[in-house]
Amino acid sequence: MQASKRCWYMRSVRLCVLASGSGGNSLWVDAGGTRILIDAGLPLRETQRRCRENGLDVRDLTDVFLTHEHADHSHGAGILGRRLGVRVHATRGTMRALRDPPPEELRCAVRADVPVTLPGLTVTPVALPHDAWEPVAYVIDDGSTRAAIVTDLGSAPARVVRALHDLDALVLEMNHDVKMLLEGPYPWSLKQRVRSDVGHLSNAQGAALLAQVLHGGLRYLVLAHLSEHNNSPKHARSAADRVLTRFGSDTSVCIGAQSRALEPVLLQPQRAVPLRKARQLALFA
Repeated sequence: MQASKRCWYMRSVRLCVLASGSGGNSLWVDAGGTRILIDAGLPLRETQRRCRENGLDVRDLTDVFLTHEHADHSHGAGILGRRLGVRVHATRGTMRALRDPPPEELRCAVRADVPVTLPGLTVTPVALPHDAWEPVAYVIDDGSTRAAIVTDLGSAPARVVRALHDLDALVLEMNHDVKMLLEGPYPWSLKQRVRSDVGHLSNAQGAALLAQVLHGGLRYLVLAHLSEHNNSPKHARSAADRVLTRFGSDTSVCIGAQSRALEPVLLQPQRAVPLRKARQLALFA
């Protein structure tokens, strides 16, 4: 391999949202020689199938990172460890709460704000407000490209916003439309939990977070963890589009799906394109 091609390969990050929603969440990330899943909410056979359909091989996985212990994010972690021998990274609170933990020798504890360095990739946990034992988001960085997955949070405190600077790609929760939630079939206690500061972001809250972290270099946005009963792709997309239009952004937007994987996206180093002045003015409004 020529030197120029080798540099191109090592400085590219590939993302594939395998699943997003209350039935299971999983994101494939690879850079250099590292292949990871962020969350393993699908059964192993379904993970294998979705990987295969998108030119990925689950046998190449080196690591799994869990955001928290809820089954739609952690269901497959134990069997991935036992069958494939991959390391499973999670906070101590998450690891203790897993119903089916991986073998002890494959458990790797992570802490918020402490980077995990892998070959060609750094993964940094970010503490989140959610009704789990020790939940986190993750920021991934190969030295030239930054991406983050931020779902399952009821609010976005300043420390979360600060962690999401200069992103090239963002997987962002837009769980519910408030009107649909209030008028929907959930019992009142569950509606209160979803709307609480440790619940899930509404479309409006997700859009507000997007407005705070949006910059000219954000190229790829996935709207994630949409509620099947209390949201629709149209509602979530409209909320995001209003922010992107307001700031003159040409960020590519996709909707994470429960039933199928999104097409893999290859992110290569790229200089940021300034947003128009509307964003600059808004910062001081």
